[in-house]
Amino acid sequence: MTFRFLIFALLTVTLSSSQNKIPKGNLSDDTIFFEFAIYFLKNDKIDDDEAKKIFKDQYPNFKVHDTFPNPDTLKGNNVIITGVDNVMIDFPPMDLEYLKYTNQGLTEREKTDLQTSKYALVLDFTCEKNQLIASLKKANDYIFSLIKNKDAVVFDSETRETFSKKFWKEKRLISNKSVNLAEHITIHFYQKDEFCRAISLGMLKFGLPDIVIENLSCKSGPELASFINLIAQTLFEKQALEKSGVLNLDINTIENKPLKTRLLSDLYENATKQAEVQLIEGGLEEGDPENRLIEVAFSSDNPQIEQNEVISKIFGSLDEVTFLKHDEKLEAASNRAKAKIPELQKLFLAGLPLNTHLLIKFPFESEDGQREWMWVEITKWKGEKVDGLLQNDPRFVMTLKAGQKVTKNINDMFDYILYKPDGSQEGNETGEIIMESQR
Repeated sequence: MTFRFLIFALLTVTLSSSQNKIPKGNLSDDTIFFEFAIYFLKNDKIDDDEAKKIFKDQYPNFKVHDTFPNPDTLKGNNVIITGVDNVMIDFPPMDLEYLKYTNQGLTEREKTDLQTSKYALVLDFTCEKNQLIASLKKANDYIFSLIKNKDAVVFDSETRETFSKKFWKEKRLISNKSVNLAEHITIHFYQKDEFCRAISLGMLKFGLPDIVIENLSCKSGPELASFINLIAQTLFEKQALEKSGVLNLDINTIENKPLKTRLLSDLYENATKQAEVQLIEGGLEEGDPENRLIEVAFSSDNPQIEQNEVISKIFGSLDEVTFLKHDEKLEAASNRAKAKIPELQKLFLAGLPLNTHLLIKFPFESEDGQREWMWVEITKWKGEKVDGLLQNDPRFVMTLKAGQKVTKNINDMFDYILYKPDGSQEGNETGEIIMESQR
């Protein structure tokens, strides 16, 4: 048993889906909880008695508990340090498959040795919100003091990440009163039915709800992570909503300099750096963090249009238009792409592997008869009909917008791109020919 289940009773948690606006006012919990674990590898170890003594000597303003205190009477800064001898039963580490996606700097040897760890220290902290930064800094510093000369790794129970000593020192030690939340939370992004869902993990450590966005394009770029990090940092720095269901975002007002610098470095020329987003109560799903959820709300009919517009408004966008005539070389490349239709259909209907995306280029006609070729992210394929999300902002077809749901006949396909999990891609031979013609 860990501190988590006792402290969870102190939190106000939304357990069902709702379209209720987040009310204005304070968003933060009065009592904040965070949990870490140190897994010792091979035969290394610091037992809980020694760990408690070290902590008491370094941080006398914390109350060190030997047993779980009553949550109703809990005040100030508290810690309970629990030694776990039967690791694989009582506090098992993440397995090798999960570590492929969540490890932070672990070597292959550390990943393997973690699977047979014989001893762990579980550290559960609580503090009052006005002591959060100081308490989190002390907790992270204390953990590093324990592991720096040991063969050990650190697990963050909220983000579900496992850190090497080097990465813990680089990413989690707080040097001043300003915290870059992007270094302390993570974002899970996964397919849900036709579209994708993004959710933060780790906001509980800051007494705030985690952030969820539903029905996203699965081809969402790095701007989505920047968007969520901007929301998280804004919530942390403001701590409250001035108006029910509304959060104003502005990169220029971010106080944390490292995050602000990073966000400003990723902008296109047409970026406004600000936008207003709507917030409603989010619904918990299996695998979500044990925390309140705030959903960034968009229109229910075709939310991908509004998602694209808001993110593009903040960070800007770049859509280049190329004018050209189709020649024999281009048509031959397009025909080779069309010959792949049966193979692509079979692959798509079997279920694309994780982080694999299929884009197909189709022609669209404007009201005055101009033809414009644009990319569509495929979300459904039935017979000759494919459904998808438009990936470009049209120049001539003014009835369409990026993110809009469209339906096309696969036989009208001009080319395709298959994005693979390793970052490589297949297809787009016509794109290479077009680029050559522009040189």
